[in-house]
Amino acid sequence: MYPYGYYQAPPTQNDYNQYEQYDPYAQQQQYDPYDPDRQPQQLERRVTRLERENERQEREINQLQRDVNQLQRRLQRVNQRLRQVERRFNFPFTPFDGDY
Repeated sequence: MYPYGYYQAPPTQNDYNQYEQYDPYAQQQQYDPYDPDRQPQQLERRVTRLERENERQEREINQLQRDVNQLQRRLQRVNQRLRQVERRFNFPFTPFDGDY
């Protein structure tokens, strides 16, 4: 049985003055998309998942653009109606002259 219940490796001496022990500017291994070790099925699944996500985001963007356009038209109609009411009752124009 070991003294603390588990094996302890013997202490090792590290030479911290060793030349070029660590190079912080060393090039990291670049990702190679054409590496034969990458399974094509994995890549295909990932591509199809990203395409589906992209299509979903495009649909969401289009829906939001339609909503913005609809709200802009509605705001224009409300502003036109407000101007008509102001003219009819001789109210002074609202302090925001021009388009809202």
